[in-house]
Amino acid sequence: MKKDIKIGYRELDAKGKFIRTIWGGALALAFLYWVVAAAEAHRDFDNVFLRVWFPLIATLLVIGDMVHSYRKWKKEEKSKQ
Repeated sequence: MKKDIKIGYRELDAKGKFIRTIWGGALALAFLYWVVAAAEAHRDFDNVFLRVWFPLIATLLVIGDMVHSYRKWKKEEKSKQ
């Protein structure tokens, strides 16, 4: 168990960055999908890009970031052994 709490992203090790990427990405996507669902009733947001493509691209980027962070964590863990 870690004894100190690090707030800054750059201060974290690869495992900490991966964990922060998971919960931060999940919160960001939840907020994005909530905004898109709430904005569907507004006529200015009646756009396929804003309703479909933007959330899809954002989801793929978050998943890609998670995969990248996971690989960096496993690479760092392997190099310590």
